[in-house]
Amino acid sequence: MSDLATVSAEIAPYLALAANSLGTSVITAAQQRIAERTVTAGEGFFRRLLRRGDADGGLDGGLDGGADQPLLDADRADALDALLASLTDQERQVLAAAVASWLRAPAARRDAPHLLDQVTRLASFTGGTTVYNTPTATGQGSIAAVEIHGDIHMGGSDGRGGA
Repeated sequence: MSDLATVSAEIAPYLALAANSLGTSVITAAQQRIAERTVTAGEGFFRRLLRRGDADGGLDGGLDGGADQPLLDADRADALDALLASLTDQERQVLAAAVASWLRAPAARRDAPHLLDQVTRLASFTGGTTVYNTPTATGQGSIAAVEIHGDIHMGGSDGRGGA
């Protein structure tokens, strides 16, 4: 989940700014798009958010919340959308669930650190992925194994032709 941590750290300030500037309905739509894997580079959430900020006015040409807030421009929006597009399906589900939980929190807790905390908490619950294998083997000398560490010695001739 290291990609998820990296992506979350990058997008959290912008999601917090958008939630506070444009309202939580915008972020709720983003959460659904993240979960459904419809966020793609070039035409993703942050690019649309940038256009929405321009249309709504008062966001200074693109989500600029002041000196202590991040600026979202076209290049940054594309980079953030590319980061989202790089997540696996499992990472997207964790991020979407974290965003949904974060949005249910009181407005005072809708900032980047609290979103990162939600992502970290949910990622720790999901743990690793369980893969089920059912190896089969038929015939004399066949071996059914998923992973082998070491040597395998089969009965029979050792190839030295001894007597």
